[in-house]
Amino acid sequence: MKRILSVFLLLVLVISIAVPVSAVSKPKAVHLKKPANTAAGVQLKWTASKNAAKYVVYRKTPKVKFKKIATVKTTSYVHKSAVSGNKYTYKIYAVNSKGRSKPSNQRTITRVGTPGVKTSNTASAIKVSWKKVRKATSYVVLYKKTTQKKYKVLYRGKNSKCYFYNLEMGYTYTFKARAKINKLRGAYSKAKAQFFLSRPTIKAEEKEDMKGIYVDWSPVSNAKGYIIYRSPKSSNSYKRIVKTTTSATVYLDKNVKSINSYKYYVMAYRGSYKSAKSNVAGEIYGYIESFSTPLTLTIKKGEVYKDIYNKINEYMAVPLITWKSLKPSVAKVTKEGVITGVKKGTATLKATIDPELFSLFGRSDIKTAKTVTIIVTVK
Repeated sequence: MKRILSVFLLLVLVISIAVPVSAVSKPKAVHLKKPANTAAGVQLKWTASKNAAKYVVYRKTPKVKFKKIATVKTTSYVHKSAVSGNKYTYKIYAVNSKGRSKPSNQRTITRVGTPGVKTSNTASAIKVSWKKVRKATSYVVLYKKTTQKKYKVLYRGKNSKCYFYNLEMGYTYTFKARAKINKLRGAYSKAKAQFFLSRPTIKAEEKEDMKGIYVDWSPVSNAKGYIIYRSPKSSNSYKRIVKTTTSATVYLDKNVKSINSYKYYVMAYRGSYKSAKSNVAGEIYGYIESFSTPLTLTIKKGEVYKDIYNKINEYMAVPLITWKSLKPSVAKVTKEGVITGVKKGTATLKATIDPELFSLFGRSDIKTAKTVTIIVTVK
C-alpha cells in the first residue's frame, strides 16, 4: 500500500512540473459609456476589464492633447475640475503588472455647470438667486411645496434671480435650478428649502420713564421669535443685541448712553429661516438725567449731529440751554445744540441747563442751573 501511495505522489509531482501555471495577461480594453453632466462634475463610467488592477483616465480639449488626469481602482470617475462651457474628450486604459490595455473608445461632452441656489425672504416673496454659470445662455428654476412630489416651473430666462409670489402661508417650499448652454442641459442643483415669513414693521422711542429705548414691532405669523439689531445712528455697523424665543413684540434696550442716538431693525425667525429686515427706526436716548458723570458722544469728521437739538425742540426749550465748546477746532456747537465734527480729536462741550427746563419734566425740586459735560470724539 505504501508503495502504491509513493508512486501516486510521484506521478502528481511529475504532472505539476510538466504543466506550467498559466501567466497573467494584459487586461482587455474597456468600453467607456456616455458621460453625463452632474452637479459635482463630468461623470464617467466604463465596463470592467478582467485582471485589471487599476484604470487610468485621460482627457483632451480641442486645444490640448490627451493628458492623464486620474488613476482609480473603480469603474467610475468624476472630473470635478471640468470648466463649464469647455468641450472634453475622454479615454480609459486598464492596467496591471503586465502593462496596459488598448485605449477604450472615446467619448466627448461639453461641460455645463450647475448653479448653486440661495433663497431668502423679501417683504412679499421668496427670492431665489444663484451665481451665473460660465457660458450659460439660460436657466430653469423649479419649485414645489415640501408636501408635494412633483416640481413645477417657476422661471425660464437669462437672469440670475427670480421671485416666488404665489405663496401659501405656513408651508415650506423647495427650489432647484439648472443651466443651459444653448440646447445642452446641465444637472439640477441640490434642492434648497425656504419657509416664508413676512417682514415686520418697527418703531423705537424713549418713554417718560427714562429706562432706555423701547423697540416695538408688528407680529409675524408663524414666527418662533425675533432678532433685534442695533447700530450707532452715524454708522451701519449693526450688531445683534437680542434673540427672543417668545411671541412678545417689544424690547427695552437699557444698554444705551445718554445723548447718543441709535437705530434698529428686527427680523422674525423660525428655525433657520428668517424674514426680510424690517424698516429702520432711530431714537436718541435722554440728555439731562446725568450731571456729575461726563456724557460721551462719537461722531465722524464733517458730520452734523442734530439729534440733541431735535430732542430739545420737542419741548420748545432751546433758549433754556446754553451751549459752549471748549475746543471748537475739533467740535463746534451752535446755540441750538447742533454739533459738528471739524477734525479728528477730542473736544469738551458744556451744556448749562436753566432750572425752568427741569420744571417741564416735573422736576420742580431743581432750583439752580446744572451744567452737563459732553466729551465728543471726532473720528
